[in-house]
Amino acid sequence: MRLIICILIFYRKLILLSLVVEIALAYLGYSGTGKFSWGTIGIGYILITLVFQYFIYEIRNPNDYYFYYNMGLSKYLLWGTTLILSFLIVTVLMIGYAICR
Repeated sequence: MRLIICILIFYRKLILLSLVVEIALAYLGYSGTGKFSWGTIGIGYILITLVFQYFIYEIRNPNDYYFYYNMGLSKYLLWGTTLILSFLIVTVLMIGYAICR
């Protein structure tokens, strides 16, 4: 349970910022082409989340990895969980959109 809470603390810095930027980029693309693509938003969200993780944790706060390492989480595990959680969020949103449509 402690590891899951640490992963969620790690991911908390990434989720809102990535979602806002991806919605803004999707809106810019929508206004230019007139078509709104959920698949593009999904792939973009995953990539933007990984880019923000790089900027936030690798460049801005590289010492934060020591906290997570002391909790039993390696850097590679954190990168992998970010990718998996982003993929799960996108999948849930796309399924929800398909059901509601």
